[in-house]
Amino acid sequence: MNMNNKYNGMTRGEFVKLSAGIIGGLGIPGVFEGIAEADDKETPHGKSLDHSYIEAGLIGMARSKGWFNAHLGAAVLAGYYMCKENQFNDTIVASIKQQLDTLMEVHQSQFTPFQNLAADKALIEDVPVALGPAVEGGLRAHGHAVIYTALSVRALRDVPHMADPRLIKLLCGHNDQIAKKSPTTPKVRSDYANTQAMIEALFNSLARFEPLLGRPTVRRPNFTHMTTHTEALMTLESLGYADLAKTGQLGHQSHIGEPVPEFDPAEHPLETRHSTLSDVMSEEFWESEENKRQWRGAWQEKKNPNGYWLAFGHLFKVLYSYHRLIGHIQDKDKVRLVSRILLERCVNPNVQGG
Repeated sequence: MNMNNKYNGMTRGEFVKLSAGIIGGLGIPGVFEGIAEADDKETPHGKSLDHSYIEAGLIGMARSKGWFNAHLGAAVLAGYYMCKENQFNDTIVASIKQQLDTLMEVHQSQFTPFQNLAADKALIEDVPVALGPAVEGGLRAHGHAVIYTALSVRALRDVPHMADPRLIKLLCGHNDQIAKKSPTTPKVRSDYANTQAMIEALFNSLARFEPLLGRPTVRRPNFTHMTTHTEALMTLESLGYADLAKTGQLGHQSHIGEPVPEFDPAEHPLETRHSTLSDVMSEEFWESEENKRQWRGAWQEKKNPNGYWLAFGHLFKVLYSYHRLIGHIQDKDKVRLVSRILLERCVNPNVQGG
């Protein structure tokens, strides 16, 4: 494989250098290969999570009462794959594991295993079939049906013994619920030439919001789900569902087309702090006692917006997705800018919206 062609002229050495600059020297094997499939190799540190986290993530998604709380199981899956695909050191992996364990402990009933599993691998295909009506015609529920399907199908392929009819039916039920919502369509339709163009469109869209940096009180669109939605469509294609992913691109165009809000700078004071991806993927971030205190607490919009892992585990999903996307963008400065815009939402509890 010619890596230079894969990255539009960006050499592997240049990408390694970029990684060192923006993510603290972390290697991203899944991105180097230019694929969205699971990386079967262990990290150089030999530290990852075991398959029980895939099983738990699927259970947590399936047992959700309604589609929204399926975020919890999806977060566990995202945490597992994020550790599997990246060269995190042992301390960071252990910290991520600890927080996943805490999330599952707090929501213990949602992660209760199914008894007497009777798997049928063929049933896995029911999940993407159920996605069809949820992506037809535009955007519904911030792309959650796409996000859930991509994660759960990937997971089920890795642990096919979990393809029990009860679990599959519940996963399909989330898509069925979302499909009943009225879709929104983009104001101007402009189909993507390919998946690469879709990823670039996401980064171009997020870069528009630079004026909001450092102004957390300006209400803003849903950056986190724009990112996870994009990665999920990319993953669907890599899993063999190119037609389904193509259908979902209409909703994606609607999702990333949100306007940049106008605001009076005098009414929204500028904060000087900002976070980079290397800040977030550091031992200090994951071991911070203040972060742990917030994450252990129940989510409350005003008092603790970072509770239960940033409102139902969004941090895990956005970091998992973002690590999978950044290698597809050649413009280093744009990656740095978008990292700040996206992560400000994830780590600053004062940010309004998105």
